[in-house]
Amino acid sequence: MAKPILLPFFLIFIVSLFLSSCGDDKYSVPDTDYEKVKTALSGVEKNFTKNTLVYNTKLFTNVPFILCVRFNQTESKRWRFVFLFNYCIIMMFILKIKNVGEMMNNGDKFKVTIESFDINGYGVCHINNQVVFVEGALEGEECEIKLTNVHKKYSFSVATKIIKSSPNRILSLEEFNDLSGECDLAHIDYDTELKIKELKVKNTLRGLEYKFNPIIKSDKIYNYRNKIMMPFGKDNDEVVYGFYKRNSHDIIDIKNDIMSSEIDNKILYLIKRYLVLFNVPIYDEKTLKGIFRSVMIRHTCNNDYMIVLILTINYDFKRLVEILTNEIKEIKSIYLNINSKNTNVILSDEYILLYGDKIIKENILGLDFEVYPQSFMQVNHDQCEKLYTEAIRMANLKSNMNVIDAYCGMGSITLNVAKKVNKVYGIEIVPEAIKNANTNKLINKIDNVEFICGPCENEIIKLTNKEKIDLIIFDPPRKGCDINFLNTVISMNIPKIVYVSCNISTAKRDIDILMKNNYALEEVTPCDMFSRTSHVETILLLTKKQLKKPRV
Repeated sequence: MAKPILLPFFLIFIVSLFLSSCGDDKYSVPDTDYEKVKTALSGVEKNFTKNTLVYNTKLFTNVPFILCVRFNQTESKRWRFVFLFNYCIIMMFILKIKNVGEMMNNGDKFKVTIESFDINGYGVCHINNQVVFVEGALEGEECEIKLTNVHKKYSFSVATKIIKSSPNRILSLEEFNDLSGECDLAHIDYDTELKIKELKVKNTLRGLEYKFNPIIKSDKIYNYRNKIMMPFGKDNDEVVYGFYKRNSHDIIDIKNDIMSSEIDNKILYLIKRYLVLFNVPIYDEKTLKGIFRSVMIRHTCNNDYMIVLILTINYDFKRLVEILTNEIKEIKSIYLNINSKNTNVILSDEYILLYGDKIIKENILGLDFEVYPQSFMQVNHDQCEKLYTEAIRMANLKSNMNVIDAYCGMGSITLNVAKKVNKVYGIEIVPEAIKNANTNKLINKIDNVEFICGPCENEIIKLTNKEKIDLIIFDPPRKGCDINFLNTVISMNIPKIVYVSCNISTAKRDIDILMKNNYALEEVTPCDMFSRTSHVETILLLTKKQLKKPRV
């Protein structure tokens, strides 16, 4: 592709050299430089006859030298311009020409040595001076890779064969590939996984000064999820369930999910067997036909289970309910969720209770919480308690403090903070969440909490007009905080912020805004909420700088 592009410049260059040698202008070569010029000229002649301009890197060391000699010695301004023009052209294209023969394409295979990890746990190597990220490879390994996504400055690839394995590898490449796409660090030993997650936080926050605390480890790195969302589909007329492949809606069929409980896996197996036996139509995203879409299962530390069957239409599942409840006594609640829309939003607002109680009960740090199908709750109960404990430690709560918990959800942080302060205001825009939070307030007999439904940026302004706020806590979704919310927080001059983040990249964006407005980042603690994956939760403490009073 590059040869036709460079051909006009090549021809101009050759013609210019020819004309300059045939012209009437006079030039001379000093005796001291004669041998150098003679050597350079002979090298050019040899290279012109034997190799092409595109691939001969030696030529580029000779030609600029000849041009410089002729430029310095010629008495003609016309030829000075010709030489200068050609010299610039050559130097502009030299780097590009060197890479002409080194173009990479999707599907190309290479043998590489992995130099390091990136912040998401990919192996990192270099091919033709380009960074290549390798899924499934570990630092120090020699492996064969296949390019999957080539860009100008970097490329993505997958490891296809491990030639020399790392001592930190705990799963073979075949075992790793058999897992769901969500377990992207399952092939790495746990200590290395923790280092990668700490590195992810440190690298994202590089350039900032703060106290960094070691990551909060998990005591349980498998079967820890208390909520799963499992899509169903068809593969060659066979019913399958699992997780989507990375960047696709193709389902990786799984028999046993290592992140879920044994009961979760048994429930999924029973549902699949029922769908096959009774020939229930499985929803097809391409044709938009079928009935059964997904299953959501959640459970509490008390081992109470809730199942939500997600369908396109109402369907008679009495027999399935009987099978599930007879086989698994831990099931306390079964819902239908009707979602007929062609959308990436999994759950609709239409729930139908098929069996048992409307709620299951969770306990977090000694407080009870009612959990509905749509309730937000951290997916790892034990790590959730550690995360809340660390956030409360950072906040350094006092009995006379007034606190705001923005994005409060069902009030799990709010009510635990309330035990140590004067007053807490929990704010959430979702009405069902506020209703849930108020119920949890009554269950735990806590009266120094007020839950408010509305946009956080509007409601916190009303509170500052009401009384002094000493601390604000926010645990936003992955997209981070709304800019209007941050501007409102800044205008309120709240002395202290505890930011709980599930996405350190968006947290960094928000922190930059706060730091530009007189806040300082004091302390950071990562928390391994999502073991065997590259995701990491982070707790960050920011304080308002004290402006110096002008001297009188």
